[in-house]
Amino acid sequence: MPVGPGYTLLIIPLHDSLEASNFFLWLKRMKELEQRRDALWHGLEMVERARHWYHQEIHGVDQRQRHGGEGSADNVGMDYASKFHPDRASLLLDKIQHVNYCLCDFISCAERMLLPHHCATQPAAQHLPRGKDGRSQQQTLEALKRQNRLLTKEVSKRSQWITQLEQEKAVLIKQLLEAQFQSHAQSSWNSSILV
Repeated sequence: MPVGPGYTLLIIPLHDSLEASNFFLWLKRMKELEQRRDALWHGLEMVERARHWYHQEIHGVDQRQRHGGEGSADNVGMDYASKFHPDRASLLLDKIQHVNYCLCDFISCAERMLLPHHCATQPAAQHLPRGKDGRSQQQTLEALKRQNRLLTKEVSKRSQWITQLEQEKAVLIKQLLEAQFQSHAQSSWNSSILV
């Protein structure tokens, strides 16, 4: 990936306040443009990485389809995850669909900003993923429900674990206080005997 040019340092002597304010506004616009360029370069790098990842996944899916769903040496990890952790494969699909939706939304918003007469609140229909007979939205909804159930179970498990840890903490604090009290009582008893 090409690297963008560095920042420019410019020193110009100014003679009056109008010239200074105009120069300041120009300098501010230049800084905003440089920041925008940097963000665009970073975004382009992320898109290229994502593109590479998508191509690898498509190649892996094509390989599995050619071999009748059997894993090749390259795809053993993914096959293992999908066989023994189907929820992970489902979550990955959900994430992919979410990223695709976000990209469509981003493109749509960028187009609306450049062309103000487009006033839609959702991504343009031609950018949205389509399924046969509208099943894509139903599948997405089912995937979100499945993900919600998994997250609810996980939150419940963690909540129970936190409750258990808090109970153990309370027992340990009680034991510590009792030990401190006994130590204090023992030391005061010893000092009263010595006196």
